[in-house]
Amino acid sequence: MSEPPPEEAGREIAPPEEALSPEVNATHQEKPERDQSILDEMTASRQEWLERRQSLDDLFADERPSAGTRDWGGRVTNRVKKGNVWQALRDIHVHEGGQLPATTTHALTKDEIADLRGTLVKTQSQGETRRLLDTDRLVLLSGAPETGKATTALAALLEWGGSATWIIPHGASTPHPRDWKLEPGQGYVLDLADTPDSVDRVITAVRRAGIDTDSRVIVLVPEHTKSSVAPAVDHDLPSSRELFAKHLAVCAPRARLDQNDQQLLEKELQAYSTPWQVVELARQTAAAVQSGVSIDEMLSRRLRRMSEKVGKDLDQRTPVLGRCFMTSIAVLHGLPEAEVSGAALALAELLDARWRRDHAPRPFRLWERLPLWLEYVDAEATPAAGPGNGRIIRLKRPSLAAVMLRVIWEDHPTIRDPLIDWLHGLSGDGSRHTRIRVGHAVGKLATFDFDVVEERFIRIWSQSRRARDHQLAALALEAAAENPSLTRRVHLHLRSMIGGRDAEKAIAIRAYASSIGLSVPDQALAAFRTLVLTRGGKFHQEVAQSIAYLYRADTSHAILNHLADWVGEGGQVGRRSAALTFVRLAASIAPTPERPHLSELDPHPSLVTLWRNALSYEEGGRLVVPESWDLLLSEWLRHYAERPAVREVADKIFSLTEGRNARRALLYLRLWDHQGEISTDLHHHLRRLVHRS
Repeated sequence: MSEPPPEEAGREIAPPEEALSPEVNATHQEKPERDQSILDEMTASRQEWLERRQSLDDLFADERPSAGTRDWGGRVTNRVKKGNVWQALRDIHVHEGGQLPATTTHALTKDEIADLRGTLVKTQSQGETRRLLDTDRLVLLSGAPETGKATTALAALLEWGGSATWIIPHGASTPHPRDWKLEPGQGYVLDLADTPDSVDRVITAVRRAGIDTDSRVIVLVPEHTKSSVAPAVDHDLPSSRELFAKHLAVCAPRARLDQNDQQLLEKELQAYSTPWQVVELARQTAAAVQSGVSIDEMLSRRLRRMSEKVGKDLDQRTPVLGRCFMTSIAVLHGLPEAEVSGAALALAELLDARWRRDHAPRPFRLWERLPLWLEYVDAEATPAAGPGNGRIIRLKRPSLAAVMLRVIWEDHPTIRDPLIDWLHGLSGDGSRHTRIRVGHAVGKLATFDFDVVEERFIRIWSQSRRARDHQLAALALEAAAENPSLTRRVHLHLRSMIGGRDAEKAIAIRAYASSIGLSVPDQALAAFRTLVLTRGGKFHQEVAQSIAYLYRADTSHAILNHLADWVGEGGQVGRRSAALTFVRLAASIAPTPERPHLSELDPHPSLVTLWRNALSYEEGGRLVVPESWDLLLSEWLRHYAERPAVREVADKIFSLTEGRNARRALLYLRLWDHQGEISTDLHHHLRRLVHRS
């Protein structure tokens, strides 16, 4: 990596900014007394995380590749040692657990090579790239996004030397040649399509570093990119018909389609312009044939057919309220009936105000029956949980929400401005549930036009002083990153926000508490370290909550190491933030194999340090996290008898206690013994350890 890590780049303390509004200050400063306990807060956070996950599943589930596919023409999921590699459209993201380097490499396996060769449709650009590899060690392959450049590059390298390896940058990092370990006779692919500004710098650095081995590097770059340093080839698309036929033959070798099915598929193919769409169609066709589902039925569930139906519904001479109800449920699917119908009416009034010419209100058919609207959008009203809680409006096919948003946005440009105003209005006054849905809907729109969403939503929210606006921007970025072709762009956006104003920092912290941060935990933790150690106590609560989200079995060691560094090197602000964060990790909220309780892990060297810090750190004569003692009892000492790791850590905690904290420990031990929370033997044992310390 040519750039310094965030913790070094941000050592200088940033200048103070103007005071934030009371709402923002409330989130950026620790209150002396909390309105809810740590356990209550963690329970609420977990519920929010689950709701966010469900919302994203509704918007993106149909666009994710099936597990186990290896489709070099488009979307790929592969297993690699100690983790996963995902290639989607044109990006590969790697998570191996533990600390990630700036870049890693992934050589294609024999099975992957066989898959690629068995489904390859050769193009003119592949032949030209292959010829250049005979004389040039560095070649650029330029083209539009999602057009199969990766397949062409890999195929050219395989034809040249029989092997191909990905050079994979992590998060927002820009790879530097000194991080690569090029081996003689090997071919490499580096994707810079998302970072056009770094193309000249990287390839010049490659030339200066010298590819003095007998290796070859193909760099994927944006369309129309030229360079004086290396030759560039313009990528051309493979034949959709040939690509479909090859993948179908591999997925379902015995498939026999009649003439009607062939015509239906031919029409479907004409609607697609990218190889991954063609490959997905071939896979779904193979699955339909093998399961006995008709081709027509399979196609009816695909995006194009659903889009056509939504488009026809919107074109019908249905009252405006019906179409507004469709828009409302596309955003608020799964929320109470009153919110969905009220939002529909608000949109109708907004459209009327925008389009009226004579300043006379247009009559609405306010007495329309809800069942007509539900039938119109293929939805249903179901009773909410618990008596007296009204009804919930749900789409019978949740995937329709994403289709509706796409059709409304792309095919009806005249309502974009009112739609944007309407979404801002919903987000400003709605509940937490509404904000999640609105933020994710905006993120979905970003996958259609990121620049417009960045200008009309994210930038506005980034200039706000309201915590709810920061949450909305984070939700939008979280959703945008679900589209793998935008993930790296979102990482770059967050990196700039971490170095921006306080509102932007707050947004980035929230956004990292998602799959974005899980894909690059070390980068997220390094950014948090910079904020914790340079911005005083302003962001401690947000950082603590975000790290609690990032906690997993395979991130636990990295997190505990960072927190221990904060205690040892960060002074008072470091100790304070470490205490606030650690108690959230120690709070057991529905542990799972993926998120085990700390006491279930092998003892980490930093656990004793972190426990003692949380149990003793004071400000103004008061413990910063008084709940730490209750957590020590309820989430740790109750496992003392059956977990050796707990005994080892607990004994060290009490044997290293001194001064004021020793008196506090003796008081709690006496209280717990009196209340019967711990056995008399354990009370005497721990008490002796305190007296010996």
